[in-house]
Amino acid sequence: QFRDAEGFTRLERFKEHDIDVVVAEVPSEKDQVPKKGKGPAEASAISHQSPVALAKGDLPSTISRALDIGKGVLKLFTPDKKFILLSSEASCPSCHKSFEELDPRLFSFNSPHGWCANCRGHGLVPKHRFHLDTSRYESVLEAEMDADRKIERMEDEELVECPACHGARLNPEARAVRFQGLRLSGLAKQAVNQAAAYFKSLAITGDRDTLIARDILPEIRQRLSFLNEVGLGYLQLDRSARTLSGGESQRIRLAAQLGSNLRGVLYVLDEPTIGLHPRDNAALLETLIALRDRGNSLIVVEHDEDTIARADHLIDLGPGAGRLGGEVVYQGPPPEVPSEKCQVPKKGSKASKTSTFDVRRSMFDVQNSPTYRALANPIVHPMRGSRRAVKKDHPFATVSGCVANNLKSVTAAIPLGRLTVLTGISGSGKSTLMHAAIADAARTSANRKSAIKNRQWSKATGFDKIQSIYEVDQSPIGKTSRSCPATYVKIFDDIRKLFAQLPDARVRGYEASRFSFNTGDGRCPVCEGNGRVKLEMDFLPSTWVPCEACAEMRYNPATLEVRFRETNIGEVLRMTIEQAAAFFESQPRIAAPLQLLADTGLGYLQLGQPSPTLSGGEAQRIKLVTQLTKGRVSAKNLKTLSRANLYLIEEPTVGLHLEDVKRLIDVLHRLVDEGHTVIVIEHHMAVAAEADWILDLGPEAGDAGGEIIAQGPPELVARSKKSRTAPFLATALGGSRPA
Repeated sequence: QFRDAEGFTRLERFKEHDIDVVVAEVPSEKDQVPKKGKGPAEASAISHQSPVALAKGDLPSTISRALDIGKGVLKLFTPDKKFILLSSEASCPSCHKSFEELDPRLFSFNSPHGWCANCRGHGLVPKHRFHLDTSRYESVLEAEMDADRKIERMEDEELVECPACHGARLNPEARAVRFQGLRLSGLAKQAVNQAAAYFKSLAITGDRDTLIARDILPEIRQRLSFLNEVGLGYLQLDRSARTLSGGESQRIRLAAQLGSNLRGVLYVLDEPTIGLHPRDNAALLETLIALRDRGNSLIVVEHDEDTIARADHLIDLGPGAGRLGGEVVYQGPPPEVPSEKCQVPKKGSKASKTSTFDVRRSMFDVQNSPTYRALANPIVHPMRGSRRAVKKDHPFATVSGCVANNLKSVTAAIPLGRLTVLTGISGSGKSTLMHAAIADAARTSANRKSAIKNRQWSKATGFDKIQSIYEVDQSPIGKTSRSCPATYVKIFDDIRKLFAQLPDARVRGYEASRFSFNTGDGRCPVCEGNGRVKLEMDFLPSTWVPCEACAEMRYNPATLEVRFRETNIGEVLRMTIEQAAAFFESQPRIAAPLQLLADTGLGYLQLGQPSPTLSGGEAQRIKLVTQLTKGRVSAKNLKTLSRANLYLIEEPTVGLHLEDVKRLIDVLHRLVDEGHTVIVIEHHMAVAAEADWILDLGPEAGDAGGEIIAQGPPELVARSKKSRTAPFLATALGGSRPA
């Protein structure tokens, strides 16, 4: 828009603006005489409001003045309302193009100055372009921002690489700039450790260049070093944030804080060791200690025993979980992690003064501390006394020529009917091998008609003996408050059928649908079966309050009158899983899944607890039990290893206390005892030491990984000289603790 300088409207502070100054208007040959009534919006005519009344012969001086104001750049606004950019510096006489002076914003895909106009800096575009309806928005900018949000919410299979920038995210001008022969997009595709090596060896010559790089290069090197210190050297610099795990995102934020050099800051970290190999744990701990030594305070929620041992002060909550917890059972100096198995000494015993396990009771009884108990009684591997044998003639499922991501033509052999654990440095290719190779090969073998075209492996054998494939991750089990453990595990269907068969229900003509809190006539009409009512507030976030009509029972009075063992359906949903397992002891179809949930350490959860309130670890264990209930096989199938299931489980110990890890291991063994094949990605050495077979990937992360370094039973892998996992695995098996 053309605006008069006089009475110019003040610009909005937090919006980006481009302002050009009209230096002069050049009349066309047909229009030498000024025409009255023409405003500056018509660049082809001289106006009485023109900044400069251009006389004949004044063009050279006007151009000089425009270049002076524009610092070497001027624009021409043509009669057909197009801008032509002219520059005295960045211009090409061959292609007749000129470019504005380089600006940091030009190299940012978050800025309109730098992003690719086709994908708006995403690097990806929808397979099927949606129509952008700007009529629903006050401005085109708002419409485009909403389109950005739609792209960010899309799944990977709905997006393709931008054909204009080929994933570089930047516009052609930014992509054309090179520094010592390297484009910014090429540098961004490097992993952190590769970029660190590049900038370390970078040589800057010339007085001017050296002066420019003097303060910038040390900052870049330091920040890359921080990312390496927290175990993220394998990540590409341009890795999309939505593909990062929670642990990776947290460590990136931690690396940013390391570069701030602040003092007197309180840092609160929730399980920073998630997804970290034991070797990287040591580097992360040194980083946390460095933050502390600068004068900062750190509060860390953690289950890792090495982190607990390095703490200055331990607060242990318990004694149980859920309603059985919520108390501080110990606080004070942490226990010293023992070098060999020993017991917490009893009160008054002589051993309490000489034990290698340093007990500091303070005002608390450490017998009630779950952390003390777990550290004092480490798992003796294998837990069941003997390991399942994998003989030479044992049947294997094999996938060959795996080349996805960083895998280097890997051949992976998985023993059927056994517990296999994938180990290795974070970023070594474990998830890629599991999902892009093993799971892909199993699905293709199970359904040959829908064979995947762009498969990233060459050959697969032995998968014909697998009936179904179940991938168990930590994604939420339900996004609405109506989803709960009882509905996800499908036991609520059996509970509703049970209530429908009761005499009171049959007399009244109630069917199973009457006892559903999602639909039907049985639910409370006020809260519609939620048990809570959403309260909209004008200036505060919405909140949920208990429903006064049903007192959080979810059902209307008539439905609640039907009782099983003096308990109505609303009271059943408020039971904990442990209570419900005992309550339905006479109903095997209901009690068996509930007992499995309790055995995995989830006995404290309520049957009707909203799924969004569950942690990732809780959600994963509920999924695991769901698959356990589906995967019962007959004795005949158990012997032949046919018609069994394949379970692919990724880091199930995330968020688990040391005592819960023991319970999880027992559940994994149950799956294998039923004849199923279980593959687990895990960094926790207690799980790795329980495996029947280990595939250790590495030796490092990213391009330095992608190979199987060692494979076989844990005792064999623990003796490997190349494996980064071997020394920690040897410790878990009963060896000395690695330095």
